[in-house]
Amino acid sequence: MKMWQKIGISLVVAIAAMALESLSLVEELDFKVSDQILRIKGRQTPPSGVVVVAIDEPSYKELNVSFDKPWPRAIHAQMLARLKELGVKRVAFDVLFTGPSSDSAADQKLADALASVPTVIGVQSSVRYVSNQGGGYFLEDFDRPYEPFRKVAREALVGLQDKGGVIRNFPSYRTDQEKNYPFISQAAAGLQTNATAAFPTGRDLIRYYGPGRTIPVLSYWEVLQQDLPLTRDLLKDSVVIIGLLLRSDTGGAQKDSYYSPFGPPMVFGVEVHATLVANLLAKDWIARPSVVVERVAQGTLGAIGTLLALSATPVVLAFSVLGVVVVWTLVAFLLIGQGVFLAGAATVLLLLPLIVLVSALVSYVTARRAEQSLRSAFSLYVSPDMVPKLQREGGALKLGGEKMWLTAIFTDIADFTSITEDMPAERTSEMLNAYFTEVMDVVFKNQGTLLKFIGDAIFAIWGAPIKIQNHAEQALQTAIAIQREVEKFNASQRFPPLKTRIGVHTGPMLVGNLGSSKRFDYTAIGDTVNLTSRIEGINKYFGTSILFSEATRKDAGGFAGGVYFASVRVKGRKEPVRLYTVFDPPLSADTLSRWNGMFEAFSRADFVTSVKELADLPSLDPRLTKACGLYSGYCERYQRTPPLQGWAGEVDFDEK
Repeated sequence: MKMWQKIGISLVVAIAAMALESLSLVEELDFKVSDQILRIKGRQTPPSGVVVVAIDEPSYKELNVSFDKPWPRAIHAQMLARLKELGVKRVAFDVLFTGPSSDSAADQKLADALASVPTVIGVQSSVRYVSNQGGGYFLEDFDRPYEPFRKVAREALVGLQDKGGVIRNFPSYRTDQEKNYPFISQAAAGLQTNATAAFPTGRDLIRYYGPGRTIPVLSYWEVLQQDLPLTRDLLKDSVVIIGLLLRSDTGGAQKDSYYSPFGPPMVFGVEVHATLVANLLAKDWIARPSVVVERVAQGTLGAIGTLLALSATPVVLAFSVLGVVVVWTLVAFLLIGQGVFLAGAATVLLLLPLIVLVSALVSYVTARRAEQSLRSAFSLYVSPDMVPKLQREGGALKLGGEKMWLTAIFTDIADFTSITEDMPAERTSEMLNAYFTEVMDVVFKNQGTLLKFIGDAIFAIWGAPIKIQNHAEQALQTAIAIQREVEKFNASQRFPPLKTRIGVHTGPMLVGNLGSSKRFDYTAIGDTVNLTSRIEGINKYFGTSILFSEATRKDAGGFAGGVYFASVRVKGRKEPVRLYTVFDPPLSADTLSRWNGMFEAFSRADFVTSVKELADLPSLDPRLTKACGLYSGYCERYQRTPPLQGWAGEVDFDEK
């Protein structure tokens, strides 16, 4: 391949890689890989100076607060006074204080407490779509704090933005109105609203220091009612985030609980806010490059991989890609520890291995082309399907054959002429090609050898040129598989429904290169082949799809699924042939028992019993209807003219 062609293909792959990176599923894969890296790194020590004061189950109990009511504002006023006493730097409430309460004195106490210590209180923003006849519009609502509170405290947005229930990114503004407020983490960290340089973008990722409760957590009631040295040391000069943090995320608490990259258990919003504050104070969030940088990087990686694939052998390429995967994984592991998110999991773990596979296929196709040129030369003289054997044997391109014990199959499409008489020739050809393709896939899959197509019929054998011990069983399994494939073919409704009839017989036949000195084919001839064709034709009289001989049944080890169906004498043969069929699904045990009983009575010339059974069998299984009609006709004939002495149930077929 010329270099310009390699470069062209590499550019196409680069574009595909960049397009791949734009898919949400690919981004999710990147996140899953980075999540796994974080879990491997495990819990890390968070920066000091950020503490969560948890409104938890013990606090409800110790402070005698009902679970189904807002906390009394007087208690929050006491908490602020206590935190001021402990010397905290700033307090942020992940709690909404909208409107006045029923206790105006408590409201005043809380307003005074809010004024006594730097405090951030929550604003809830919601955006909903309102439809009308003109097409609708977006309506933005803000739940702001009670006016006396917002005069003395700083308002901030408390909402979190999750993707699929997982909080990964720093919050970003959704509307222009939201830009009038800082985020609660931004305000709690002491940043100004316009301090964009100090606040991550919406693409940047939160650095979690571990699963839930990695940030120091103190119970609300303990801070309020206990005076412990450890609590004093932890809270002094710290930013305190107050909010709901329960041991369970059930019930109403579910709306404020999320999954973090560390997976279960879920974390509450107050923990996420505290983690964001810790990231901002320590300036150690996980930075993510711009969309353009990420996509160009993936495209470049894909282009280099493709160029290498087109220039190196598959083995060298496979080891090279393995090296890239290992290096990328190590770099991603190290970079995320340094606060940099490395995208490209899809390119490294999916696209590059796919390139290796494509490269291997290209090499295979190239090798096959060389072989095909030799095949083409041989195909001028023999059937293409037999060329591999002839190539291996070298001197096999000669007339002659050998007598072998094999199994043959003939297939035929029932009423093919009627089906196609009004069908255009092109449509008929299209149908046959599709039908032959699907049927022959089954034959080849089961080690069969296609000898020829005869109109709408197929002639195949098992056991030559590749010798197999269980050729009779393989042929029977193929017959069953063909019927199932035809059902799928009909279910596609691409063409009129077809019914395939199959005959299977095992015996001696002459197989080899037969023909003239100028043109010959690999084929099989003999009485066994002729009888196989006759057996296939007998299907139409019994309404069966598959008929196989006693010889095939014995060679197949008895074939437990076979149902004895007839003993027939075809024109030109003195000895009758015992025929079996197979039903898919099988006959019920009761139906099979009654069928066998009918046949036993028929074989001993008890036609009265046979007629009685034949009258009931079609109602038990409609698939027996035509066969029952045929045997009923024989019973009536033999009742008028009894068979000769020594007769044992044979029926004669003078026509195919």
